[in-house]
Amino acid sequence: MVLLVLVLLVLLILILKRKQKTGKKTGGNPKKRNWLLIGCLSIVIPIVIFTMSSPILALMDMWGLFAHASRTEIEQAVYRSYQNYGLTGQFELEKYEKNYTSVGGFIIHGTYSENIAGKTYQVKTRFKYYTRFSENKTYRKTDAEVDYKNYKKIYDVFPELAYLGIEVSPGTSEFLKSLDSSIKDPKLPDLKYQGISFEFNNQSDNIYLYNEILEENQSKGQALQGMYPMDAQYLFQKEIFIPTFEFQYFVPKEKRDLLYDDYLKELEVLMKEFFANQPLPIGLYAVKIAKYKEDKLVSDSGVYYVRIDNRQVVKLLQKLE
Repeated sequence: MVLLVLVLLVLLILILKRKQKTGKKTGGNPKKRNWLLIGCLSIVIPIVIFTMSSPILALMDMWGLFAHASRTEIEQAVYRSYQNYGLTGQFELEKYEKNYTSVGGFIIHGTYSENIAGKTYQVKTRFKYYTRFSENKTYRKTDAEVDYKNYKKIYDVFPELAYLGIEVSPGTSEFLKSLDSSIKDPKLPDLKYQGISFEFNNQSDNIYLYNEILEENQSKGQALQGMYPMDAQYLFQKEIFIPTFEFQYFVPKEKRDLLYDDYLKELEVLMKEFFANQPLPIGLYAVKIAKYKEDKLVSDSGVYYVRIDNRQVVKLLQKLE
């Protein structure tokens, strides 16, 4: 488009120059010709400028540089997001900041609180708010509102609330403590056991069983729109609740340059050694590895999975299958 406009501009100038030369021979009025040239240029130049600046403006819009929203508008959007899914707790907006990515808009940070069994629980939450007017389906909506229109489940849209619902359910804490107390630390020199947590596996093949409990809880008017209460031990058996053992791994000097595949083999050896003869129930567990070189943390995002049967690791998985 820019090239086409430039070609037209050059052709126009050449035509006017040609007429100017012809006019000199025929004795035409030079002032009239100059005004004609100025008039044409005053039309073409703005078109060229607009054409050349349009991609830049579009890119700036894509990055959210023109995004604008009031605090009230943001709070109302979050309120709609919770209302769509029947959540009745309170939301406190902490901050919202421009989202300089391909989606534009804002990132919203806040705290959701709800009374569960006579006690108020809080959880940090986060939304995206879209302000690109060129995107009709997402304009002035949160990502949760868009997900609702796409029929996504409540636990997929609010995984932090699904996690909270399991975490505060009767029996969850006791189940985790029983697993933690079962661990007999073999005192491996490079691997330090730190404790236990869990993750909610909404990709499990058995998630339909969670949905059945969810619907029953909703019919009874339970908290968190049915995501409370949940039986952690039952969900563990169905690989929806995954206990997570946390470790610090101090990589020996001679193994710091291992390729990733070799690192995984080394990790599998360590896991088999650590979990050998541990009195843990048969099932799927996660292991979270904080990787150190000497005393310096180099990575704390390594999460792997182990299947344990007959008091030993039978398989190390890089991701859930």
